Amino acid sequence: MHHTVLAIGTAAVTASGCVWYLPAIADLQAGDDRPRSARTAAAACVLWWAALALAGGLLLVVPGWEPAARLALAGLVAAVILRIRAHRQRRAELREDGLRWAMLDAGPAPRIPRPGRGPGARVLLGWLLVGLAVSSLGAVSILLSGGGPLAPRLATAAGGAAVVCAAFLLIGVGNVRRHHS
Repeated sequence: MHHTVLAIGTAAVTASGCVWYLPAIADLQAGDDRPRSARTAAAACVLWWAALALAGGLLLVVPGWEPAARLALAGLVAAVILRIRAHRQRRAELREDGLRWAMLDAGPAPRIPRPGRGPGARVLLGWLLVGLAVSSLGAVSILLSGGGPLAPRLATAAGGAAVVCAAFLLIGVGNVRRHHS
């Protein structure tokens, strides 16, 4: 494979990596508004993508691919080291935050759930709405199928819709009991 093709591929990958390195650059520019661990992680991200971009440029200039590979590998190793450092800093920050909250000796006020408005009611309502949608689609398809008089199709559609809706309601009740008990 020619070096120009590798350079174009590297440029395409580097350009598509903007979803990672542009927010990282914004974190670095924010300075002390971001935690130290976030800035270190952002520096690792920018370092890796910059090394990859430089390696792509080096593929166009140098006849061999080895210097570009060495540069990309060096950038990867440095980025991994910075990521490990960011992870350790994050753990220290969490530990420090925990100590600060413990020193306050007062946690957040306990939330008292309102009757009928907890997560269980929302889950049950979701299951019921899905059941209503599925049962009405089934009923409409039975009514529009056409084969025979209207009265038996209407009875079949209503019965089927009631059974499907009841099944979804029972599944929802079981789900709420299993996860919120």
